[in-house]
Amino acid sequence: MKLLIVDAMNLVRRVYAAVENTPTALEATTSRCIATIHNNMEWLECSHLVMVYESEGDTWRHRMWADYKLGRSPMPDHLNQHLTEMQQAFERNGIHCIKVDGWEADDVCATLAVKCAGRGIGSVILSTDKGFSQLVNQHIAIANHFDRQFLDEDGVMQRFGLPPAKLVDFWAMTGDSTNHLPGVPGLGPKSASAILDAVGSLDRALIGTGQLLEDGVIKPAQAEKLNAHWQDALLTRELARLSTDVPVAVNLKELRYEPGR
Repeated sequence: MKLLIVDAMNLVRRVYAAVENTPTALEATTSRCIATIHNNMEWLECSHLVMVYESEGDTWRHRMWADYKLGRSPMPDHLNQHLTEMQQAFERNGIHCIKVDGWEADDVCATLAVKCAGRGIGSVILSTDKGFSQLVNQHIAIANHFDRQFLDEDGVMQRFGLPPAKLVDFWAMTGDSTNHLPGVPGLGPKSASAILDAVGSLDRALIGTGQLLEDGVIKPAQAEKLNAHWQDALLTRELARLSTDVPVAVNLKELRYEPGR
């Protein structure tokens, strides 16, 4: 048994962008998404399937950080107006679709994957969102359909130079432009990786900037930035960390993939 968890709007919006200026954009998006999911079910050898949609409105992240996802391109109106009928087409083709009010799809995906892992069941999250990499372990992997990449623990290590468990602390320092998260100004990926290699965590870095400076891990200006922007780092870590306790009422038996049911 293995569950494929599809980040719905990550897939739909990317497929739609490729055909947006054609007369049959909606039909093409629907058929291509169905084909993509079917192909990935075969490629990843999954038996169960769920497609997770975004909830409408703001979530706890927006309440905590008003600028969360500031500047992101809005969904095209034509696509937004037809999401319901597109979802109905997915359901008719055996793709079970869910959303949880008040929660981002990312958190719902994370909760499903972690719950499965707790039962020893493997899952693969189909998405281009790097944030899911923090979840990867022996039971959870990430697949990027568009780049045909599969990230297990070794793949995450090769991509980021860090194990999954350290990625949230890494992003807390570097920030995340995709979601408009601040991080620590002046700390790039190289410096953040060096800090984590030296002391292992953001918390140790924040209470040990003097030692990092003395050991030559960071420069004086970077030590000043860490001391001045520690709240931004902690905020970013909180926002970047995926929730895994979303109240998801789904029975795994219901998610068995039966195309065209």
